[in-house]
Amino acid sequence: MRGKVLIVDDYSDWRDMLSGLIEREGHLVEAVGTREAALAYIDENKDLDLVILDIRLVETEENNEDGMRLLAEIRKRLSFTRVIMVTGYGTMETQRKAFKEFQAFDFFSKAQFDSDEFRRAFQDAIEHTVRDRKTWKDKEFIRDQNYEIWQRDKTDPVR
Repeated sequence: MRGKVLIVDDYSDWRDMLSGLIEREGHLVEAVGTREAALAYIDENKDLDLVILDIRLVETEENNEDGMRLLAEIRKRLSFTRVIMVTGYGTMETQRKAFKEFQAFDFFSKAQFDSDEFRRAFQDAIEHTVRDRKTWKDKEFIRDQNYEIWQRDKTDPVR
């Protein structure tokens, strides 16, 4: 299964490393360094399966949580898309907030990054997104079919 992934991190080394890791698994990857670039990409690509998102997108600003604000936007705009948070400055409070308030799929610390664990997490996230999107489409199809049958029966009472 081939997924569509957006990486949002202000460090180009992390974007390159994560892009390479995910592309080797056969997925399509776009990597950007700012919140604005991410929002522009999201507006053009409603079929994203996964976003890998750094919590602090501007490292020079103390307590910057631009990534958390972006996570909230992603949840509003892309209901099926999973988000994996990464950070070099993660606290338990930040992690809880990402999970509890914004339904992040997973959370990784850059300081203790495990590529095998990350690979399993992003594969799982993509599978969840694809499955949920397919289930929704199947339900919409059934709903449309039932409506057509109802309309036909309503206009043709002889049946």
